[in-house]
Amino acid sequence: MHREIAKGVYYVGVDDHHTELFEGLWELPFGVSYNSYLIVDEKIALIEGVKDPWVDELLDNIREIVDPAKIDYIVMNHMEPDHTSALPDLAKIAKNATMVYTAKAAPMQKSFYDVPLKEKIVEDLEELSLGEKTLKFVHAQFLHWPETMLTYLVEDEIVFSCDAFGSFGALNGKIFDDEIDMGMVESESRRYVSAIITSYLKFVQRGIAKVQDLGIGIRMIAPSHGPIYRKDPMWIVKKYLEWSSPELEKNAVIVYGTMYGMTHRLAVNLKKELMNLGVEVKLHNLSYSELSKVITDTMRAGILVIGTPTYDAFPFPKVWSFVNEMQGKRFMKRPIALFGTFGWGGGGVFKLRKMIEAMKCEVLEPVVRVRGRPNEQEIEDCKKLAKVIADRLK
Repeated sequence: MHREIAKGVYYVGVDDHHTELFEGLWELPFGVSYNSYLIVDEKIALIEGVKDPWVDELLDNIREIVDPAKIDYIVMNHMEPDHTSALPDLAKIAKNATMVYTAKAAPMQKSFYDVPLKEKIVEDLEELSLGEKTLKFVHAQFLHWPETMLTYLVEDEIVFSCDAFGSFGALNGKIFDDEIDMGMVESESRRYVSAIITSYLKFVQRGIAKVQDLGIGIRMIAPSHGPIYRKDPMWIVKKYLEWSSPELEKNAVIVYGTMYGMTHRLAVNLKKELMNLGVEVKLHNLSYSELSKVITDTMRAGILVIGTPTYDAFPFPKVWSFVNEMQGKRFMKRPIALFGTFGWGGGGVFKLRKMIEAMKCEVLEPVVRVRGRPNEQEIEDCKKLAKVIADRLK
């Protein structure tokens, strides 16, 4: 199915209700869309591709408008395979097409696919005439790979924004922001930003500023995943600015692992103490909470509280993995509180503290370490820690 989004400009993307984990990591309870756009003018341009299992659906959508063999340009804003892995099959049909991308995308294309099509390397702000319509290419390095660019359709004032302003969630034929549940979009967009873009938040802000500095009109934002914004294009821009802001929220998030419930009871007790002090607090058991939801809640939390039992003399594996994810996602530095339990050796919290300190984050005192059940002093330490957290958030 295709839909015309402006005169001679068509949505030809596809929905994926099959993939359960995006990038093999992030749950897709509502599926995901791979958005592709066709511009029909004197020259025909395809903006973005799709993931290769859906190439036949993409080609069928294009055939409803034109013969895919007549495509003149395949514009690749980003080389990640969910955007480009249909390229080898497209190249077999659109044999006279020219691939359009940045200089840093060229070697990626060769190493990923090495298709026998002509290529056009475009400079920042270079323009390409299709006849009555003009494409302008805006380099957006590390949004979110080094070769990424945005494509701007000058006459219709449409920004084809690649992964910027994207969202999880299939579209099911409702491709515009005024046709879809925006509550779901806000939730899935923030989860998408948190899971995919967190490491590159400063580049998000730079990319937004760069487009704004061009002084161009924006009637529509058409990302590579999620809905097209035509009713209020700046809504998603404002949300991305909010989610990429360096200002942390005035809340605490407790993340923890537990084997037999002892660390869980400490976590629940600490949550109760914080709530009694008027602190907004969220709780995640890392064995059951989906990782992208944990990252969404923790990436801008004012204070993180991390709890672990000792497991083979180390932090609980899920806790260890989460702290590594914090490091890989380049979480902003903020105070971190620690607690944990042990049965005999007790190395889990000690090693967890070393990991946190190696990340140059402040560890709040007291660090609560409990052997088995907490004694009166350790219960008092939990109250002290809750008070320290509440005072710091104020």
